[in-house]
Amino acid sequence: MRSFLVTLLVFVVAAPAAATDPSGAEEVTEIADLVLEAEAEIAFYETAFRVEKAQLPLPVIDIASRVEARMLRADAFIGYLRSRANDFLHFVLPPDAAHLVNDLDPRLDEAAISTVLDASDLSAAAVWASEQIAPDWIRFQQAITRLRELAAPGSPDRVCPVDGPTFFRNEWEFPRPWGRIHKGVDLHADPGTPLVAIEDGVVIQANWHYLGGRQVYVRADSTGDVYYYAHLEFWPRWLWTGTRLEAGDFLGLAGSSGNALTPHLHLGWMPRSETVDLDNLQNAYFLMFELCE
Repeated sequence: MRSFLVTLLVFVVAAPAAATDPSGAEEVTEIADLVLEAEAEIAFYETAFRVEKAQLPLPVIDIASRVEARMLRADAFIGYLRSRANDFLHFVLPPDAAHLVNDLDPRLDEAAISTVLDASDLSAAAVWASEQIAPDWIRFQQAITRLRELAAPGSPDRVCPVDGPTFFRNEWEFPRPWGRIHKGVDLHADPGTPLVAIEDGVVIQANWHYLGGRQVYVRADSTGDVYYYAHLEFWPRWLWTGTRLEAGDFLGLAGSSGNALTPHLHLGWMPRSETVDLDNLQNAYFLMFELCE
């Protein structure tokens, strides 16, 4: 029934704008299914906390270690859920309706939602479609809020690496010239936009490369993740191997050094690498979605 409803919504309301999934994925995921994923993660945390509080014997797999590992990766997981929900919203609704539903107060009940939508400038078809989506969207936002609360005690303090307006897409493994593939996230920004450390950590490399231009590698203290910043226009003289940084500390300006055609930060992410390991580059799009969107 839900699949039929989604097809109907796209056909009636959003067909002209729904040819592609904004994240670059092959298919969208319904918000109701994403709610179930979020609630399953919430149940994991709540069950683990009850076991810990009751001081019950731990099973063979150490629950505390599993909780700690999940908390360290919570930002990326939440970013994944939010990104997929955003894709679905813009897939089935026209832009104005999608933005209105996105901004709904999570405390609203269905009657209040209908009042807000009826008072908008949306077409009758868009109002009807939004009313079908909004209750699941509200549940999703509530689940995300709860998930952030549960994961917060063990999540490292992270910030968006671009300290200013930025936009980006999921272009992981998109083809590049000379047989290369894209192994990062390009966060586009005006030239000279400040770039900052994502987490507390230490610079383990800062050098020039003909592709990456001015580039910096930072190893995070709490996670061992290594973040790669490329195409910097400028970096301060004091920034070098061994420089200590706290989350939000300035480390350069966005630019187009190296082989970049437009100003942007190319961000690479090597989870738990401890050192530069290009074979361990992972898709940072969902992490950036949580930190920057």
